[in-house]
Amino acid sequence: MTITSGDAVLGTSNRPFTVEGTYNLRTTAGYPAQGRVVRDGKLFRSDGLQGLTEAGRTQFALFGIRRVIDLRDRTELDNFPSQLHGLPLEVSHNPIFEDGKVPGAAETTTLQSIYRLMIEQHAQRLADAVRIIADSRTDPVLVHCAAGKDRTGLVIALALLAAGVERDYVVSDYAASEENLTGEWTEKMLAAVVTSHGLASVEEGLREIITASPAAVLEATLDLIEASYGSATGLLKSHGFSDDDVARLREVLTVAPETTSTTT
Repeated sequence: MTITSGDAVLGTSNRPFTVEGTYNLRTTAGYPAQGRVVRDGKLFRSDGLQGLTEAGRTQFALFGIRRVIDLRDRTELDNFPSQLHGLPLEVSHNPIFEDGKVPGAAETTTLQSIYRLMIEQHAQRLADAVRIIADSRTDPVLVHCAAGKDRTGLVIALALLAAGVERDYVVSDYAASEENLTGEWTEKMLAAVVTSHGLASVEEGLREIITASPAAVLEATLDLIEASYGSATGLLKSHGFSDDDVARLREVLTVAPETTSTTT
């Protein structure tokens, strides 16, 4: 089975919702999951929420999101605070990297090496974020970082895989971020990096780290997870999940297809 990021899955196309001030806010609804489907209106993913305008806040509120899992470090939170004040939701701060240690512009850094670092050194933090999803009951949940593709990409991938979503759908969902971020978000981010680091331009390796979400990178990362833990479920179980926890995750994320609605 080959799936492209533009394919619709039960009404879902990986395209971002129109929420002013965001570029990659979208649902995971509709993916098949071993005889069930991911619930409509349950699990969302996004880039940073610091740019939400008043109109964007109004649009955001319509999704009924009650819990936001923010994967950024304290420096990011302080410099780019989310514009969620006054909304009826709870924010869980679950940083994947230590404060000030988010991988950046080092010459030896690649997108693949960042993902390997997350799996080899920060798997507990990834699992902790998935546990918040498992414990969310009926609350709609949104997971985000800065771009909504790397830290968010791995948390969403682990959650969906453990809930029974096939790997091809998970990779497709991940790969969609690059297209969603193309344009204004990418140009703003590249310009900020050039300015902050005193660069004449952004070389290709750094550009990939900032803006890309190649399917091959997630595929290699999932291969690493399988080699190290057997599966995404194995990673979670190696970091505190019980069989009951995994079953609860599957229950909160998925539903029998005849009881679901679709998102267009």
